[in-house]
Amino acid sequence: MRQRVQQNDLMTLDRNTSLVEFEDAPRWVPNSLYQYFSQESTGLSLAFHVDLSPATVEGIRVLNAETGPSVRIDFLHAAAVRMQMWNGDARDGHPLVSLGLRANRLYEVKDSRWLPVLASESVWEEAARLRHFVCAFRVHVYEVAAEQLRWQVFDDAPPIALSRFSGPPPIWR
Repeated sequence: MRQRVQQNDLMTLDRNTSLVEFEDAPRWVPNSLYQYFSQESTGLSLAFHVDLSPATVEGIRVLNAETGPSVRIDFLHAAAVRMQMWNGDARDGHPLVSLGLRANRLYEVKDSRWLPVLASESVWEEAARLRHFVCAFRVHVYEVAAEQLRWQVFDDAPPIALSRFSGPPPIWR
């Protein structure tokens, strides 16, 4: 009889677990609290405000659901997703903080304990192909088990970016 793994066990880090940042991902706006999520079958997308201005910006950028530009991250063959509240300003309240998790970043978790659990529970037929991705914002951390991801920048607001496709298809990573 298979035992169900507790949520706390999923969040326990193995000594081989590491966090790798996608340094070429577009920078998102640090003070944005707007994230938009869409799922259709095994396709999963996350859109949010992106900062295309130079790193030294004076003043506060006013944001709402109708302002752009934004980035949409698409996850190919998404098998599972989980979201957790956290305090990204204080950088506490999430187990991945011990590996260097910071707000407003996109990561991949190497040697994740979550993926073998998904495989053992037969969540996904091709579980060996899954990767553990993390999108960390100021107050939320989204974790996605998927095969690949890609991102694309749009001039539109995040909700509109979820429905747009333009130009050549972005590269899957």
